[in-house]
Amino acid sequence: MNGQALRNSRLGLRLSQGELKDELNRRLGRSYDKPKISRWENDKEPIPDDVAETVENMIGAIQEAARVLVLANQKGGVGKTTSSLNLAYALSSLGARVLLIDMDPQATATAGLLAGANVDLYHQGKTTAHLILSGKAVADVLVPARILPNGRHLPFDFIASHIDLAETDGKREPGFDAALREALEPVRSDYDWVVIDAPPNLGMLTWMSLAAADEAIVPVRTEPYDTMGVGLIIGTIGKIQRRLNPSLRLSGILPTQYSSRKSVDREVLQHLCLMMKDRAPVLQPVPVSAVYGHAARAGRIALEASPSANATLPYLNLAKALQTRMDLPLAETENLEEVSS
Repeated sequence: MNGQALRNSRLGLRLSQGELKDELNRRLGRSYDKPKISRWENDKEPIPDDVAETVENMIGAIQEAARVLVLANQKGGVGKTTSSLNLAYALSSLGARVLLIDMDPQATATAGLLAGANVDLYHQGKTTAHLILSGKAVADVLVPARILPNGRHLPFDFIASHIDLAETDGKREPGFDAALREALEPVRSDYDWVVIDAPPNLGMLTWMSLAAADEAIVPVRTEPYDTMGVGLIIGTIGKIQRRLNPSLRLSGILPTQYSSRKSVDREVLQHLCLMMKDRAPVLQPVPVSAVYGHAARAGRIALEASPSANATLPYLNLAKALQTRMDLPLAETENLEEVSS
């Protein structure tokens, strides 16, 4: 292990140099100081074998935990909830254990999945408002995957939202932005994926969602005004990386509601790819299609309702790449075919 590998491992463990020093001293019975960690990371001194082995074991332990993926954009109507639902479904269809968390006080994902049951869940104390504001455990607020009383299928574990969650933006206490991350720690080994549907703003709930995540995907419509705001969410992700969550990674920009038959969509996609060059990959676009509206009206997830539709394939392709840790499917700015059905 060299210095860069040690630093990357420390960031992956979400530890400061001082915290890593304390953990190594506890596990190895040593008395290392913080400057020693710095010298190792800068290759000023060789890293002892037992230190390298201990850090590798610590990394191995967290790799068994769920990967936390957040869908975030301060702009509404960009397909954030649709993407969260379809990616959660796609991952679960691939055999992954998935927990979807609705962190939007507007509770769109909740209404789509549970169709009125959110009122009962609120009275039962089973919402993200109870998780974040009342300090309840994840296990006490989640709705497990099952056939619902209305006959619909909930294909993954789910934590519903409620308008009371909006009170989060008015709460101020030290470390409150880490509340979701702390709540997830006890259950991360129970899942392969935790998918978070963040709210359409840059407030506390979005910060909290990003602080809890390992990866972020930014859905954006292929509309000129929508792409203009992408820099804001990327800037916020950068601040969260520096200040709260060094291991957070921007996995990509996900174009949505795309039509290759429209010249403006093609131009916007081309512009987005140029704008994001060397900053973030632009993923395979999700096409505009009637299947999404039909599924929403039926209270179903589009990929579940129309699994063979070309319009839903980008979500399945993205989920397969995420699950297998392969290269993510990227947008092509030439010869993109319209895939609506």
